[in-house]
Amino acid sequence: MTDAIGRRVRIAAPPQRIVVVFPSNVELAWALGLEDRVVAIGGRVRWPESARAKPSIGGALGYSAEAVAAYRPDLVVVTPSHYSALSLVEAFERVQVPSVVLAHPDLPSLLRNIDLLGRATGADEAARALRTGMEGRLQAIAGKVAVSPRRSVYLETAAAARGAFQTMGTGHYANDALQWAGGRNVFADLQGSQQVSAEAIFVRDPDVIISLQQVPKDAALIAERPGWHSLRAVKSGRVVVLERSHKLIPGPRQIEAVEQYARALHPELFA
Repeated sequence: MTDAIGRRVRIAAPPQRIVVVFPSNVELAWALGLEDRVVAIGGRVRWPESARAKPSIGGALGYSAEAVAAYRPDLVVVTPSHYSALSLVEAFERVQVPSVVLAHPDLPSLLRNIDLLGRATGADEAARALRTGMEGRLQAIAGKVAVSPRRSVYLETAAAARGAFQTMGTGHYANDALQWAGGRNVFADLQGSQQVSAEAIFVRDPDVIISLQQVPKDAALIAERPGWHSLRAVKSGRVVVLERSHKLIPGPRQIEAVEQYARALHPELFA
């Protein structure tokens, strides 16, 4: 098979001892029913709950090939967002243990990862069912919101100190999720994860503000920020706070994020 970064990978038999690195890949492995074959995980995994009981081979400070080798894996699954994770690929290539790299910069890539991991593990049938289900739910949402005009939206992924705010632009699965939900990202001209100023938000003056927060607070607090009372979204009462949780993890639960964004953007269609 060919993985997400174009590497040719040969897997002789369905792997039985899999090491999965990064929360998104862990969520995907569990969605495909592979949990009994996963012997260790890496990264700050919070969900599913049963995954947290698996041994850990590292996290923010890096990943050790020796720690992974101790679990005698016959497949290693990683994502190229951390150099030390990619170094695992090089280390296990030398000892002929296959590894698969999954990349998910956008929503189509996330769907392709389902097929890739399904093929790599022999879980093709589960992968087809998962992808078909997700695509069906996406089409259902798109059909529902198609009757309403697209609403411009500012997606706030973090509020930093001294008037700096974090958002997402084109080439990011969150931007794709907003589009499927019937929104038009006011920062779609930017690329990937970006920091923006309040002034930039005022200039774009969105119809809706969606704020992702680890512990959701009252939406009225956003209106109390200096000058924010003048924004169209604030004046019309279209400020929504959602729990951050899985919305910034590019796994199968992105479909739930799309559904929640659609409700935030078009509440009248879901009454």
